[in-house]
Parts: sequence; structure tokens; C-alpha cells
Amino acid sequence: MEGSIRRLASESLPPGTYFARLTLPQWQEHQGKAFRLLQDREVVYGNLIEPPARGFPLEYRNIIVTSKDPARFSLDIDTPYHLAIGRGAFTTPQQLKYDHQYGVEQHGDIYYSLRGNKVNPKKILITFPGFGPSTSRISYAVSYLKDLTAHDLKDTLMVCFQDRYLPAGSYMMTDNAGRPLFDRINRAIEELRTRFDIDPAEMLFFGASKGGSIAIQYAQHFPAARLLIAVPQMNLPYYFNKPFFRNNLFLSDPLRRMVQPEENLRQYFREGRTIDYFYTNSDELSNHSLIELVKDVPHLTKYRIDGGHSEVARAALPAMLGLIREFLHGPQHRSFSCENVRVLPQEHGVQLQARLDQTGSTIGTANWFIEGWLGKTRFRQLMTDHSYNFVKYTNHNQRLFPAYDPLDALSAVVAIEPTRTTWTGRLPQGVVAAGHDDRLDPSSTPLDLEAKQTRSYALLDGDKLSRSSYRSTKANADGDTMELHFVADIDSDVSMIPIDRGTHRASHIAVVELLDGWDLAELLALRFVIASGAQRLLMVLHDVEPLTEAAEALQRVDWPHSTVMATTADDASAIGEMAAHVY
Repeated sequence: MEGSIRRLASESLPPGTYFARLTLPQWQEHQGKAFRLLQDREVVYGNLIEPPARGFPLEYRNIIVTSKDPARFSLDIDTPYHLAIGRGAFTTPQQLKYDHQYGVEQHGDIYYSLRGNKVNPKKILITFPGFGPSTSRISYAVSYLKDLTAHDLKDTLMVCFQDRYLPAGSYMMTDNAGRPLFDRINRAIEELRTRFDIDPAEMLFFGASKGGSIAIQYAQHFPAARLLIAVPQMNLPYYFNKPFFRNNLFLSDPLRRMVQPEENLRQYFREGRTIDYFYTNSDELSNHSLIELVKDVPHLTKYRIDGGHSEVARAALPAMLGLIREFLHGPQHRSFSCENVRVLPQEHGVQLQARLDQTGSTIGTANWFIEGWLGKTRFRQLMTDHSYNFVKYTNHNQRLFPAYDPLDALSAVVAIEPTRTTWTGRLPQGVVAAGHDDRLDPSSTPLDLEAKQTRSYALLDGDKLSRSSYRSTKANADGDTMELHFVADIDSDVSMIPIDRGTHRASHIAVVELLDGWDLAELLALRFVIASGAQRLLMVLHDVEPLTEAAEALQRVDWPHSTVMATTADDASAIGEMAAHVY
């Protein structure tokens, strides 16, 4: 009965609320397809079917339901399934072994492990976990940073939180009953800080991906603390509009209503907090086009890494370990000489090659960066090791972009070792990129759905930059549609043009002029509708050119209830023909 007793002791849910475990024994024939579990025709959970760990069934554990009668549930795909429902949380032997290995402790409904100095620490390092695979036997991880040794932590208490809520975590924002966790976890952090009388300036919050978003949230009450984050999600509803989350976390009202990480981070920028932020341009879904374009923020250092979302933390691990050890033991700076820097112009950007002296060529394991300044903000672009130890360069995916990168303010080559030593070699001359003189200075301001005066907005995805001008107003409080008008001139008046809205009413109406063509227009439309909270998206084209490119771009919008229409009969007919061809 050990398993049953453990489940009953795990957590008590409010009356009428239960944990469910869904098992799909014949998942192979549906691999890659989406499914939804419904209770009385209402979606309670959904996901994209992926293979489970070898030798184990495909399970989704700790789905929260409000009935223990299996007859009230159904799947929207035709396959056998088994549904177990009970009062306690479901777990696996692998999770239990993991929790024991990493010393995870339960404190009420908060879970964390403690490392390092638990007697008289002078510092606190707080870590938050990222996501694991949705089909993992270990659904709840901790960010343990195993490379940190007992010596590293001799003066530091390390607190590794576990996001043990819902099937795979709730960003530590809600418990399993949907109640806010923020105050409870803040009290736990403050209790640990006050127990050992730790100066808030001797605190470091760390997290990558989901963990980075959590770190941003829980650093809120500790403005003197240092923040080290990698690829956090800036806007959770926007990020959750993807197949793995669309029928679970995307449906969570508490996560939609909470102050989003982007809003907190912008506040931290205004406060001048000390922040080290690792990111990649190829992660628009997480970045929300904020960190790539932000500038002139004091005490912010931006580290741009090439690769996808999941590659950043791994590629930048030496530098992140170096920064953590710098916090633990103090900084250690050394210098070398950069003998020469070459500029290699490309069609879309420039590449650089730096030649180091003998000292620089002998530096061991490290992340290398070309460094410059965006006003008060330090900018570091990752570089690549050449086959010659004395050469470092930016490869094709590490290009610099004159439109928004500080080419004229590049000043050094920097190496950060995991041991905490930071090496700096000043550039012998400034960087001049012939033929790349047009600085666009795109805006990093957020989208405002009640902007009656014309505003600027920019999106960045990979090497594509899209700027726009827009106006937006709130229309009907009970509206269900985000209405988006694309015009050739932002001063156009679209209020008197008749549009067939059917029975739907607009919640917000926005007018948009795209300044860089139709690249990324579908992402802009998606941001508008998710920000509005509307169910439907109506996109109207007003004498825009070229019509074919515009319609094709907007028909790619990843939103289930979206419509593209035009204001002229000929254009509307052309759009209808394209839609029929596409679908």
C-alpha cells in the first residue's frame, strides 16, 4: 500500500477536485497527432502524442479534474485509454529515485532541495527548473548545477526549487488547485534569507527557459539581487500557443491574468538591476522581440548565442558557470592583446575575425565574445574557436546586424572561463563596415491595445526584422474578435468602410501599416489576438500591395478562428481563390 499512502500524503486538493492519470496503450498509430481529454465535453487536458520512455507506457499524470466518475470523460481520438482518478498525486519509481538522489524536500505544498552551507551561509543561490519532455518518467526536475562543487558552495546556501504542479509544472505560479503560489513561495525564500541574515545584495536568482521566467517573477521583491537568466519566456500566453501547450497551460486563466515576465523585466530595466541575459535571435516565441532590441539599460549585459532555444544554455554553459562562480567567490579579471580584427561584409550583416596574442591563444575552455555597448547596455556576441588557437571569429549564424547591433561601439574580445576568470583584449581599431551605414534603430516598446495615437512596434525572428506603425482602440467589452486592419498609410480612416462581421463583435480594433513588407506579418497578427484575449481574429486588407503576398502571409497565422478579407470585391475574390488553393 506504499504507493497509495504516498499519494494520499502528497497533497490535499479542495473537495470535489481530483488527480487523474491518463494512459494510452496504443499511442503508436497516433504519434505526432494532438489529442484532448474532455470532461462533460469541456477540455481538461490535451497534448501532442510523442513516444514514451523505452519500455514504459505513455502516461500523462496529475491532470486536475472535478469528477471521479470515468464515464464522464472521453477522448477526441479513436483509441483505447485508461483513466485512473484519485485524491493524491500520481508519481513514478523514477521520480521517487530522482527526488531522493537530489534531496528534494516537501514543505507543505512547496518543494526544493538544499545544497552547500546550511549552517552559516553568507550568500544564497536560488535556481528554478526548466521543462522536461512531456512523456518523461521524471516530470518534475530541479536545476541542480552539478558542476558546482562543495568548495564552490562553502559560503553559499543553494536552494533548488521544484515546479511540482499540474502534469509538468505551472511556472510555479499556481498550485494544483489553480490557487496562486506567489505569496507562499516568496515567504519561503524570505524565511530562508532572514534565517541566515543574508544581505539581499548577496542573492542570485538563476533559471533557463521556464526556469528563467520563474526567476524573473520571484526576483520581484529582491531588487538588490543579481539575476542570471537564459532564454526565458517573456509572454506566457503567446508561448503557450503551440501544440504541446495549447490544450493545457494555454487554457489556464491564472497564467493568462498574471503579470507577465516581460512586464516585470521592463520594470527591472527601469530600476537598473544587475542582469545577465543569454538569448538567441532564433527564438522569437520566447523573446517576444524584447531582449534583442532593448538598449541603454544600465547594469544589463546581453549575451547573444547562435542556435535554437534548447541550444543556448548548453552552448553558453562555461560563461554561465563563470558568472555564478564570480558571484560565489568574487570577480577575477585578466587581460591579453587582440592584435588584429578583420571585418567580413555579408549580404545580410557582417562577420568578424580577431587575432590574439600568445597569452590569448593559451586560454583553455571558455566562451568567447565580441563585446560592444548599446548606450549603457553591454552587448556580447558569441564567437567560434578557429582551428588556429590564436583566431576567434563570428560564423555565419553569429553575424552582426548594422540595423540594430553596435558595430561602431565594439571595443573588445572577451573570454569567460567556467572557473570565473574573465579575460579581456581591447580591439586595436574600431570596426567599420563599408556599405552597412543604415541604422534602423527599431523600437523595443511593448504592444499597446489602447494606443489611440500612432505607435511604433518591431518584431525580430532570426535575421528578419519587421517594423510597423499602428493605432488600436478598445471596442466592445463583451466582444469576441480582434479586428486588424492592414493599410498602406497609417493615417487612413477605416471606420466608415463596411465589413461583414456576421454575428461577431470586435473587442479591439487596430490599424497597422507595415514598414518592411509582409515578412513576419503572421506573427504580428498572432500577437494582437493573444494580447486581446479574443476568440477570433479578423484581418482586413485595405488596398495593400502586393495582395497575393499579403494574403498568403496572413493565411499562415497559427490561430484556429482567423479570417482574411479585403474591402474590394476583386481583392476579396482573389483571397477566396487563394484560400481554397491553400486549404
